[in-house]
Amino acid sequence: MNKTVTVFAPASVGNLGPGFDILGMALSGMGDTLTAERRVEPGILIKKITGDQGQLPTDAKENTAGISAQAVLDHLNIKTGITITLKKDIPGTGLGSSAASAVAGAYAANALYGAPLSKSELIPLAAVAEEKVSGALFLDNVGPSLMGGVTWNNPFTKEVVSLGYIETALIIIVTPDFRVLTKDARSVLPQSVPMRDFIFNMAQTAMISWAISQKNLEKFGEAIQDQVVEPVRAPLIKGFNEVKKAALEEGALGCSISGAGSTVFAIARNKKQAETISDKMKIAFLGQGVSATTRVTHMDPQGARHISQD
Repeated sequence: MNKTVTVFAPASVGNLGPGFDILGMALSGMGDTLTAERRVEPGILIKKITGDQGQLPTDAKENTAGISAQAVLDHLNIKTGITITLKKDIPGTGLGSSAASAVAGAYAANALYGAPLSKSELIPLAAVAEEKVSGALFLDNVGPSLMGGVTWNNPFTKEVVSLGYIETALIIIVTPDFRVLTKDARSVLPQSVPMRDFIFNMAQTAMISWAISQKNLEKFGEAIQDQVVEPVRAPLIKGFNEVKKAALEEGALGCSISGAGSTVFAIARNKKQAETISDKMKIAFLGQGVSATTRVTHMDPQGARHISQD
C-alpha cells in the first residue's frame, strides 16, 4: 500500500448536446490534481485547495473530494483517515468541476489502499458525492472523468459504459465570465416534451454513440443538435445564440452548451480551424458585452489516473 498518491481527474462536457444526463466527454489538459496521504486518525482532512479562488469548502463533509474519499474508506471498512491537498484547473461552470473532485477523491482513496476496486466499482461511490452537493444523481460528468473518452451513463442503474474517443477531434471550450448554477439550469427544464422533439434528440444521441464507436468525426459533430434542453437554457447564457452562430459559420461541426453552462463547446476538424472558431466565439461574446476565456483541447482518453505514488 502507498503512503501518498497524487492523481488527476479530467474536466468533462456533460450532455454532449442531445444526450441529456446520458452522454459525457472527458477533456484533456484541464481537471483536478489531488494528493492524498494516509493518516492514523479517522476521517478526511482537506489541508489545502488552490485554483478555486477561495470558493470551495474545505470541510470534507461538504466537498465532493472529501465525501467520495470517505465513501471509499467506508466501503472498504477502513478506519484510518486521509489528508487531501487539491489543485483545481477547471475554468468556470459547466465543465464537471465537482465531478472531477469526486472522482479524484474516490480514485486516490482506492489507490492508497492497494486499488482493490475497479473504476466501474468506484462509479457509485463518486456519484454519492455528486448527489449530495447537487441534490440529484448525475453520471454524465463522473463517468467520463473516471473512464475517459465519451461515456454512456445511466443514472438509474448507476452504470457507465465507455464508448471510445476520437483522437483527431478538436474541442473548443469557451467560458464566459459569469456562472450558471446547476439548480437554475435545471429549474427551466420542460415538464413535458413534444414527441417530435423527443424523437429528434433520440436520433442524434444514438448517432453520437455510433460515431464515437466508429471514430467518425463528421457524424459526431453533426449530431450535436438539441431541440429539447438547449433552447430553454440558452437565455441563461447571454450571447449564446450569437456565439453558436459564429462557431457554425466558421465551420464548426457542432456547438452546444457544456453541461448546465455557462461554458460553450464546439467541435473542429483541425488546429487552424479550431483557433479561428475559438477567436470568433470569443468575439461574439464580446459583442454582447461579455468577456470570455478560450481553450482548444482534445478528448482525454484515460480519465482518472496516477501521477505519482510513494
